[in-house]
Amino acid sequence: MKNKYSLKEKLKQGKPVIGTWNTLASPLVTEVIAQGGFDFQIIDLEHGPFILDQIHLHVLACEAAGLCTPIVRVPRCEDWMVLQAMDQGAQGIIIPHVSNKKSAQDFISALKYYPSGMRGISPFTKAGGFNNNNIINYVGSSNSESLAIIIIESKEGLERLDEILEVKDIDVVYFGAYDLSQELGYPGDVRHPEVIKTIRKSVDVVVKHGRSAGGFVPQTKDDIKWLLDMGMRFITYEVDSSILYTHVRNINNWFEEETT
Repeated sequence: MKNKYSLKEKLKQGKPVIGTWNTLASPLVTEVIAQGGFDFQIIDLEHGPFILDQIHLHVLACEAAGLCTPIVRVPRCEDWMVLQAMDQGAQGIIIPHVSNKKSAQDFISALKYYPSGMRGISPFTKAGGFNNNNIINYVGSSNSESLAIIIIESKEGLERLDEILEVKDIDVVYFGAYDLSQELGYPGDVRHPEVIKTIRKSVDVVVKHGRSAGGFVPQTKDDIKWLLDMGMRFITYEVDSSILYTHVRNINNWFEEETT
């Protein structure tokens, strides 16, 4: 890993970090957002039209801006997909549908090298610096610096949260509010008191284990404050497409009012 990003260190210290979901699959958009100063971007292979062999372009776009950490969301915990994203230089992986300790352990096994996991080793990659001159240090730094983020979006995941967090290499637990609202019987109503109460309780469990929590997709400053007050420290503000759309829509609405 060429750049030593501060995201993981901030999280370890309990500091809040802010980033966004990246779904447009444009390296230039990635670089613009990185230049704007976000701590991280989540390159979303689940919902964005990304091609796996282009991940390194988004990593490069983040690196060009300095301290913006590229994290990749893979659609499911497939060893080969995690391996590809990490070898292309991703600094962390986020996976959906973690519902028990075994699924969390399988994820860590795919993400980390031995002894933490069983990720296949090749130093001849972007992540490895394209050479094998310093492979021992590379393996060690990759294990210590890579971020492991899981998404909890089921009742089973909530009920087994304590045992999931026995997996020591999990850094962040992200609560999928929309899926959880459906699981809890209030589909789409992520602000229902029962949904909020359940997630808030689960955030307390995450904090008790010394990890960071995230969730929802805040779209305003008040939303962000609400999540910080809930105890969340991994803030995923908006989505790249929505940021662009909202700014253009707002200025266009103002323009129409001023000129009619």
